[in-house]
Amino acid sequence: MTSYQQGGTYPDEEAEPLHSHFKTKNSNNSTSPSWKRFGLAAAVLALLGYMAVQSSNSNEIGNVQELDVLGHHHDKCNGKKCGKSGKGMKSGKDNNDDDKVDEDETELFDERRRYIVRDFDSRSTFSNFLPGVAGVFGKPVWSFYVNRGQGIASFGLTSKDYPLLEFNPANKAYQLTPYIGFRTFLQGTREGHKKKEDGTSFLIEPFSPANSKVAGLDTEEEDLKPTRNMYVGTNEMEIAEIDDVHGVHTSVNYFVLPEEDFAALVRRTTITNTGDDDLTLSALDGLAKLEPTGGKLQWGLKNIGRTLEGWMGVYHGDDTLALPFYRMSTEPSDSASVKIEKAGHYCISFIEGENDLLPIVYDTEKVFGWSTTLQEPTGLYTKTVSDIVANPQYGAAKTSSAFAAVEKVTLSPGESITITSFYGEAEAVEDLPKIAKTVSTEGYASDKFERARELMDQLTSSVETHTANHLFNGAIKQNYLDNSLRGGMPVILGDLDENSRASNADEDSRLKVYHVFSRIHGDLERDYNDFNIDPTYFSQGPGNYRDVAQNRRNDVIFSPRIGSFVVKQFLSFIQADGYEPLTVEAVAYLVEDPNQAARVASTITADSKSASIIQAIIGGGIFRPGQLFTLFEQIGVDLSVSKQRAIDELMAISTETPMAVYGSGYWADHWEYYLDLIEAYTSVYPDGEEALMYDTELRYFFSTATVKP
Repeated sequence: MTSYQQGGTYPDEEAEPLHSHFKTKNSNNSTSPSWKRFGLAAAVLALLGYMAVQSSNSNEIGNVQELDVLGHHHDKCNGKKCGKSGKGMKSGKDNNDDDKVDEDETELFDERRRYIVRDFDSRSTFSNFLPGVAGVFGKPVWSFYVNRGQGIASFGLTSKDYPLLEFNPANKAYQLTPYIGFRTFLQGTREGHKKKEDGTSFLIEPFSPANSKVAGLDTEEEDLKPTRNMYVGTNEMEIAEIDDVHGVHTSVNYFVLPEEDFAALVRRTTITNTGDDDLTLSALDGLAKLEPTGGKLQWGLKNIGRTLEGWMGVYHGDDTLALPFYRMSTEPSDSASVKIEKAGHYCISFIEGENDLLPIVYDTEKVFGWSTTLQEPTGLYTKTVSDIVANPQYGAAKTSSAFAAVEKVTLSPGESITITSFYGEAEAVEDLPKIAKTVSTEGYASDKFERARELMDQLTSSVETHTANHLFNGAIKQNYLDNSLRGGMPVILGDLDENSRASNADEDSRLKVYHVFSRIHGDLERDYNDFNIDPTYFSQGPGNYRDVAQNRRNDVIFSPRIGSFVVKQFLSFIQADGYEPLTVEAVAYLVEDPNQAARVASTITADSKSASIIQAIIGGGIFRPGQLFTLFEQIGVDLSVSKQRAIDELMAISTETPMAVYGSGYWADHWEYYLDLIEAYTSVYPDGEEALMYDTELRYFFSTATVKP
């Protein structure tokens, strides 16, 4: 069957469609070695060399600086610059500026210091991830992306057991992402053009693999294919497509929502009319498959996926289609008890600058019909977006979609719309209206996007470097961030007064050191590691002993106020037989004095009921900061002070206990890191060496496993 984008099933009568025989050309068949086999330096050199060759072969490629695009007439341009420039868009360069075009095509970074991958979906495959950092008072989402389709290959909360988009290892993610991941379908009409019976003149899918360029092929048809770039930032990822044939520029930006009491992955899709006449668009933009909540799903999705669908359903936060709530009726566990599922996943979408929420199309069959491969939206061959929204949808006992529906928006030349969508989890369906009101506030998404960028700058400020080489400066910051995500970043809690602020953790017992943002290094390529990132404030997760120790060796240099904390922590993990456990977990805390607990509880709460609740919580056993705030939210504790002040007061009266788990087996190289930890400490506190070595009492780790002599 001819592709709906390439054989002209519904072609634009004034655009030259791509020929159908290109449909079988797919860059996934590349035999080039994967980037994962090379270091960063090799990848950069290879990209530079390739760009240099490309720039010498062609001087007709448009400039993609600042994501502005060349305005082209909707008529066939044969891959060249032609027509008038759209409003607010950069005009084409004249022939005397070819040197500038060639220079720009070899740039590795854009003006925002984001790494550029040109024609990303026809390159050798690679995978990456967003940091999964939402700030100390934020709840993170983990997410992985690849250079196929619209990028995001999987995302969710906590671990791969709790996905919104199913976790797949790299080899499968490269194949599946263009189909089960994020998709965009556009039905467009231009004034004066011949139309189909339903009033549209073309149906296209930006970023479809059917239109990926074929490396090394130089034909007129190849020139007509869209230009696609990926922009990799520290805490964001963006893809952009320039479609000169249909006069449409599409860009999609992803980031993790920072500093909120709910977790979400944010997606902003901007569609621009780059033609010189009005364009009326209807669109479906969103996720082709969205998994519901229902306990740990990874094993079930891989082994009994069809059976799991029997529990799946789509519920609603109001009487519209704008607040779907994806959950299972109960957790599908094989146990005597039945656990009713109350939490659920959501998709909330709107057009920036407008107040109304967009309806969500969750019935997959309405979009794809009987195309069970999800390759083509056959449902849109005979229906408009308005038809789909107006008719009943069914979400019971099957895996559903989450497409924001835009109905008949007219764009003048150069005009854009931005569809912003939030994908996350809520504790109950009743929470959706409140979340929707928050995220749809004017300017909210833009402000959070800027905050996500600022957050990375703040976290890496300790190693901010200024040299003549901005690549070197950026490499230092990125290296620091990557290593910090494996070992965690230390924060000081218990800062209550001037005395504590002038002291380190060794000098003032009220000060506590807590590492945030740590996790084991599991990703699409290293699919054997089961990462875990708590979706709580002060988020962190367990890590392997070696990884954590390696990446905390220099903590005292960057954060001198932690004193000898890290040295004491790791030395206390030594067992009586001289071995150490495999998994290091976050420090846990205990309040031993009930009088102190009562005093602090009354100090930080607004009423006696809240004070009693906090006193019972902190007096009932060990806890971590994120767990406290989760309980406060669930039970309804009313604080009279800021969250920061509350946790400082609680930590000041707590005692700390390092936590670890045996895991599996022992490693002989752990002892080496003790020397590094001690040397780092003595480089900052040389006068503290004697007291550390001879005056410090430490516990030893009591393990469930020992090594026989």
